[in-house]
Amino acid sequence: MRTLEAQPLADRSPGFGRSLGYEWAAFRSLRSNWVLMGSAVVVQLLLTIVAHDGRDTGDITFDKVLSVAWLFTVLVAALGVNAFGTEYRHRTIVTTVLTARSRTHVLLAKAVVVTSAAIVTECAVLASSWLVLAGMFGAAPTVSTSLALGSGAIVYTALATLVGLGLAVLLHGSITPIAMLVVWPQIEMFLINRLDLPEWLLTVLHPFYSARQLINDSPEWPGALPLLGLAAVLLGASAIVLTRRDV
Repeated sequence: MRTLEAQPLADRSPGFGRSLGYEWAAFRSLRSNWVLMGSAVVVQLLLTIVAHDGRDTGDITFDKVLSVAWLFTVLVAALGVNAFGTEYRHRTIVTTVLTARSRTHVLLAKAVVVTSAAIVTECAVLASSWLVLAGMFGAAPTVSTSLALGSGAIVYTALATLVGLGLAVLLHGSITPIAMLVVWPQIEMFLINRLDLPEWLLTVLHPFYSARQLINDSPEWPGALPLLGLAAVLLGASAIVLTRRDV
């Protein structure tokens, strides 16, 4: 058995645990991430205030807010884009990737960090909306409706964040991936309104639209599969790109 001193430098380089710690520190130090998370909460609060009608119950308002809030999911999903996009922009990707024991560890660590951050942010977004309805308007949504709508919104946001992470690796930047996260769902809506396609085909060809069916008081969980598949494909392709290409 080799001693630690006898091992080459590459063998002593950080593993996944160290990669995870490094990525968490990097995430915390990036000011734009906090701006994105704060903006998501502020937008949700404004939507809640504007959407509430004194004649509506809390459930109705909560449903109305979340039915349009997906438009602003890009604020949270951009956390995934930032994870690699800023490194490509500032060329710190060279240090991050070339000094890692495994480039796959880097990708997985970033995925864990940004997905966790996206889930926590979305929970804060939903909680702030609920508290405004309960405290400011005295119209607290019921627990069952809140959990049903909220769980769907959280899953949708987490998957969109992973899609953003994969796009950032494949496109080597931030601007184009973020633009795609904004435009892609809109293109889907355009095609849905223009094309008379069977529902099953819509589910397959329009992953964002399909996943939005989760944001419902009766979530259709199989609808998340196309977006989950898209995220898996993009992350798989990203792993190959990071492993086989120069950064």
